[in-house]
Amino acid sequence: MKIIGITGISGSGKTAASSMLEKMGGFIIEADPLAHALMKKGGAAYEEIIMVFGAKILDENGEIHRPSLGDLVFNDKDKLRQLEGIIHPRVIEKTNELISTAIKSSKYKFAVIDAPLLIEAGMHKNCHSIWLITANHETRLARIMARDDITKETAEKRLSSRKGDEALIPHVDVIIENNGCLGELEAKLIKELKLLA
Repeated sequence: MKIIGITGISGSGKTAASSMLEKMGGFIIEADPLAHALMKKGGAAYEEIIMVFGAKILDENGEIHRPSLGDLVFNDKDKLRQLEGIIHPRVIEKTNELISTAIKSSKYKFAVIDAPLLIEAGMHKNCHSIWLITANHETRLARIMARDDITKETAEKRLSSRKGDEALIPHVDVIIENNGCLGELEAKLIKELKLLA
């Protein structure tokens, strides 16, 4: 089974691309929800994150308050690296388990790993083809602000905390520009799938 790695900076449209690929017969693994589940109370990364970042990141129910954690790590690259060191190995392990299950089921035409840090986390090494979904800066900003209901300043901070497309391009096989409508994105994905087959 072919494994496609999808990456791109926040607001580029990875999630839209993944849900279209799912309708085309793909088994989709989204790294972000896996990471969020690991951070939940009882999750595999919960205790270690509190040990490293302290109880100040917890909400009144004892859950990790992701915006508070985000404020800490998006303003400090060392702290961001610490968090990624806790999360990435566990996400990779879970991803490998899920792909194994999908292959055994024989129900899917291909698998997709949707991960903003696909390359940084080393998850691209298991992929047959790596696709970068990209969009211009203004489009990304508008999408992030609308999706997360945040200010332009906060959205800018998020975007600047990550490497840009330039750092990802040397590692990818396909670049899909997503500045237009969903129909255009879908047509591009169909074309790339045919080429992959």
